[in-house]
Formats: sequence, structure tokens, C-alpha cells
Amino acid sequence: MNNFKRLLASFIAVLSLIAINPIAANAEWKSNTTGWWYTEGSSWATGWRNINGNWYYFYSDGYMAHDCWIGNYYLNSSGAWTTDVPTSTSTNTSATQSTSNTNVTGDTVYVSSKGIYHKTASAHGMKNSTAMSRQEAIDSGYRACEAKHCP
Repeated sequence: MNNFKRLLASFIAVLSLIAINPIAANAEWKSNTTGWWYTEGSSWATGWRNINGNWYYFYSDGYMAHDCWIGNYYLNSSGAWTTDVPTSTSTNTSATQSTSNTNVTGDTVYVSSKGIYHKTASAHGMKNSTAMSRQEAIDSGYRACEAKHCP
């Protein structure tokens, strides 16, 4: 009986120490030349994650998406989901020739010759693109870029 009391007292002491010294969560942002990722213990985040009140999307390789549409959600330059889509205007330079066929009011996308729309006119090295509203692109049957690290 005496051994049982000692064992019980030891068990309670260990539980008390664990409760007093919580194990730190091992989650943090990291980056390299390819991009940003969010560690979760010994792995990385994938899919949608709510981090400090912001929603982010991570590809299957762990890298964060940014400056693009994921489904119906726009991710800004910091990778956070936002409803504040930046207003863009059409561009016309020697490297990028974009033409606008609509009066866009804040959700401009650029459609490639392959029928895929992007956030930027020079995404994936496009040289010719057509600027239009995102809704017009959807209504016309164009699809969003879903490539890894879609600009």
C-alpha cells in the first residue's frame, strides 16, 4: 500500500510539471529563394490555413500561394486572402502587350492565348494577353491559373 501511495504521488508530480511547463507549439514562417512556407512541427502546411486571423493557401509542396486566384478567392502579395482586389490597368510595353476590351473596375485579369487567366499580364512569360474583368473571364469560359506559384 505504501508503494502505491509513492507511485501515485510521483504520477501526480509528473502531471503537475507537464501542466506548469506547456510544450511550445512549433509553428513558424520560413522562406528561401523559391518562396514562403509555414512549418507545423516537423512538416509544413498544405491547403487552406488560418494563421493569426488571415487565411493562406499552401500548395502540396508547402509553398504559399500569392498574387493569384485560388478558386474564387484572391490572395494578395503577402499571400493572405483578401476581398480588396487591386485595381489594374492595361499595359503596353515591348515585353508585354496587353489590350483591354472592357472597362474594368478593380478585378482585372489577363487571359493568355491558352484561355487561362492570371493576375499579372506577364505571368509565366506571357507576351500577349487580353485584359478583362475576372467575372467576364469566368463568363467567357476561361479558367483560372492553378499552376504552382501562379503569379
